[in-house]
Amino acid sequence: WRRGALGISEDPQAPSMMWGIAAVAVPPSRQALFSTTPSPVVPDMAGTKPNLAFMLIDDLGWSDTQFGGSGSADFGFISTPRMKGLESESVHFNRHYAYSWCAPSRSSLLSGRMPVHVNVNHSIPTAFIPSDPDSSGEGIPAGMTTIGTKLQSAGYKTHYVGKWGVGFTWKGQNPVERGFDSFFGYLHDSIDFWDEKLGYQSIEVPGGCEKVTGNGNPEKFKDYPWWDGAPMATDLVRFPNSNGEQGPDRLNGTKWVDYMFLNESLNIINQHDTSAPLFLLHSFHSIHAPLNADAELYNLHPDGNYMPPPCEHPDSLWPEKEMRTCFNRWPGPSRKSYAAMVTWTDKAIGDVIDRLKARSMWQNTLMIVSADNGGAQYFSHIGYQLWGSGNNLPLRGGKTSDWEGGIRVNSFATGGLLHGSPMLGKSTDAMIQFADWYATFCHLAGVNPKDDVAISKHLPDVDSINQWNVLWSEAARERDEFHVSPVTLIAYGGKWKLLTGPDPGNINSHTVPGFVPFNYYGVGYYNSIGMEASPQGLAGPPETPGFVAQGGVEATWGAICDGMDKSPSVVVDPIGGATVLTLWNKSIPLGFPLRCPPVGEDCTAGCLYDLDNDPEEMHNVAKGSMTPEQSAIHADMMNRLKAYATKWSPTNTNGVFNPVRNGNSLRCASASICQQYYAGDDECGADFHKCGSEFCSDDEAAYDPDCYPDCLVCPPGIGPPACTPTTGPKMNLKGCTNPATCHKFTNETGFYSWVAPAAGP
Repeated sequence: WRRGALGISEDPQAPSMMWGIAAVAVPPSRQALFSTTPSPVVPDMAGTKPNLAFMLIDDLGWSDTQFGGSGSADFGFISTPRMKGLESESVHFNRHYAYSWCAPSRSSLLSGRMPVHVNVNHSIPTAFIPSDPDSSGEGIPAGMTTIGTKLQSAGYKTHYVGKWGVGFTWKGQNPVERGFDSFFGYLHDSIDFWDEKLGYQSIEVPGGCEKVTGNGNPEKFKDYPWWDGAPMATDLVRFPNSNGEQGPDRLNGTKWVDYMFLNESLNIINQHDTSAPLFLLHSFHSIHAPLNADAELYNLHPDGNYMPPPCEHPDSLWPEKEMRTCFNRWPGPSRKSYAAMVTWTDKAIGDVIDRLKARSMWQNTLMIVSADNGGAQYFSHIGYQLWGSGNNLPLRGGKTSDWEGGIRVNSFATGGLLHGSPMLGKSTDAMIQFADWYATFCHLAGVNPKDDVAISKHLPDVDSINQWNVLWSEAARERDEFHVSPVTLIAYGGKWKLLTGPDPGNINSHTVPGFVPFNYYGVGYYNSIGMEASPQGLAGPPETPGFVAQGGVEATWGAICDGMDKSPSVVVDPIGGATVLTLWNKSIPLGFPLRCPPVGEDCTAGCLYDLDNDPEEMHNVAKGSMTPEQSAIHADMMNRLKAYATKWSPTNTNGVFNPVRNGNSLRCASASICQQYYAGDDECGADFHKCGSEFCSDDEAAYDPDCYPDCLVCPPGIGPPACTPTTGPKMNLKGCTNPATCHKFTNETGFYSWVAPAAGP
């Protein structure tokens, strides 16, 4: 990231020539403060119905490609020749924002709403209220209209391939009910790349009703103390399938899943009737954990940077040397595995472009290539496949964090539709939010983005802004602010950013109100093996003496603190002030004191950053003596964020839309936190709450009080009736559930992913 190349001042305190006290005198609205009159060079494309393609890459880091983001390609380690070759034919986005993790970002993209107006909580697939099919359940409420439906109404053929991740509790939330002519992919957050199951190596594992009819192989994993022997759900579905029905696909277990997804998209293009416009949303599983790449991918780098495949490593856990089952404890290969998957997505994007060109469709296509959030930087005590391994430097933080490294995404626009744009080969600093592609695509398709269906059901309307002008004019600025999360706001055209604490609906554990995780600059792989070895194994806070930015891992603290009681190989000594962390029988120097739980950056009074001059968020303006202008901006943004953090209603459309999705009225640790963030809402959005000595998730609390007697349960009539274990106190399963109750739940909602049989070999 070269400051001069982007026109950024070297002085972090330098005043902006665009934004001054005049911008504070009249607090800006959610729309732009300045003229958005299109330049004469901007063609009027309204209603021309070009082909639209969105290539969505999971957990791609800001600095993991040769073009897009910083373009530094993980210190030159990663090769992405197809993206690099598109640089002169593309518009690079320097301030394209998403949410800090998968589901809210995808909900925003598909619904045309900022995440705070569609989905900001970490819920569960089985969350539902029988009397409320429109807004209960996780992800995008069934009562909201997606971009698929809008484009279908304009005559588009619409297809979705890959990860869904935006809810499927109710039948009305499934892809073909949401405007897509076809869907081939998985519905959960993550699956195994080889057998498409949700096992212990998945980030999101089956629970409650999903465990009842699973089909795992607990014998294989019996030696793992964290594996409870529960069955695994299979999640690879096709809508409609060969019988014209919705259900599991028989390809599961036959190939590496992203191979199947690429083949599906190429076949869609091959078979497309070009008399109708095409909308293709290709959602990669890569580069999301588990980092279980096919062995062939490690040979994609021209200089052999990724070789050899991990199962040829002497520390391999699995003696059969087969990538399907390779799961090393030591994280050394994580960087190579992540990089190999990045290079493969680059190749896949090139293959899709080549196929569009072969069908003479490329010249009338707009393609957006984008990550769904910042690169993941967490690690796991289980093995290298669950390490995040992303690189967001020089940005601060990563996935699940409201720092720029978690929400500013690696992305660009390309395609023959942009031929003649003076922006090709250039970067725009215009602020774009994921939701804005909804209105942009509607503009090109000639349909009104307004969601009358949602309004009639008393749900939020879209707040997407058409960004077509930005693709043609360097001066175009369409969005003035982005309400990032209930605790974070970016305003004044993207110049100023305010953080006030941890996002209460995020998946992070061990957070403290007012303190923002993870306040580090680092990469998501352990760096003592391979390139760029540093004195530190783990990245510390920026104030750490002798801090080396490129030297290690920033982790979700649950991996360290919770991991200590899950595996005898994880030892921290002394607790509360460690300087050495022992993992996998190896000593890793921390370079900073370890506290369990650590708290992050203190933003109780509001941390304020000037993103124009300090995109790395190194200088909290509010920490020192602010100028009168800065004080006014700080006060204005604090007041606005406080007003925005109130509960959404049809008469308070700036508030946070966070309905009770499964009736549990006690979802956070204290009522004061709920009041602080949601002002009367009885759901804080956290997925777990402490119950005695155990943690329980909402599905376990709601459906299984006999399994978890200390857990809080839902009020009567909310969710399926409580079940009684038939054998033993817990049926030997974490979260037992009566099959009859689950079938009743399935019949009411249409939910069925967990019943998908293991169809493949």
